[in-house]
Amino acid sequence: MTPPAATLARPPRPTVVTVAFWLQVAAVVVLLALIGLVVWQAVDWNGQIDRAARLVPDADPDEVAGERFGNIFTSSVVGLAALVVAGWLGGTAVGLRRGSNTARILVFVAGGVQLLLFFGQCCTGALMIPFLFALGEPEEWDPELDGPYPPEESKFLQTLYPDNGSVLREDVLFGAGAGGGALVVGLTLAAVVLLALPVAQRWFVPRSAEDPRPVGPPAPVPFLLPPGYMICPDPRVHGAPPQGPATAGAPPVTPPADAPGSNPPSGPDRPDGFATA
Repeated sequence: MTPPAATLARPPRPTVVTVAFWLQVAAVVVLLALIGLVVWQAVDWNGQIDRAARLVPDADPDEVAGERFGNIFTSSVVGLAALVVAGWLGGTAVGLRRGSNTARILVFVAGGVQLLLFFGQCCTGALMIPFLFALGEPEEWDPELDGPYPPEESKFLQTLYPDNGSVLREDVLFGAGAGGGALVVGLTLAAVVLLALPVAQRWFVPRSAEDPRPVGPPAPVPFLLPPGYMICPDPRVHGAPPQGPATAGAPPVTPPADAPGSNPPSGPDRPDGFATA
């Protein structure tokens, strides 16, 4: 009976598994930093909405409420997604140190999902390029002729989105978020590659669990004789044994007269009752 994998003597942890563990810890740290950045951006933008609402007392309440809802919804979606991935990688990192093969499989799943989302966004953006060319160039807005702001924008939006360098700050925040996300994907994929190496495979899945067959020469298979089969008590009478070191000086064995292989008696003395000519 093969013992379970948990009770087998596990060799020391390979270096690749330790490196994969620390790569996942680094990915969790980056995700927590991104969550902090999202929370700070949400709080800061909510303060900007309050400031614009104070400067424009006659602002439309629905417009102000819509800006607040968009800020909270976007921040919640991005923050919860990063929190789920951080919890996934953190939990599986603890399982990796303990040698859990289930945690190793979950790391593979996390890497595949992140890779799919990352390249899915890039491919989706590339697929939209032909549609943009098909729609034609948008109508250009001339500030000298149409004014400093588009006519459809309210005074509240003009105050909330001033052209005083806030666009640069948004670009910096977007670049930090995109760079952090790409770094998390790279760290996760590096951990996946290390955990897929044969040395990690042998550590997570012991040899006895992979191949339950016993190590060593195969056990002899017993040979069952059919019922009623007669076994000769002295096999030496069927022939002379080979001349070896142990039987070189031994005298030859003379089979008895009634032994198989000797000259059978003729006539009525045969034990089977048949006479010979």
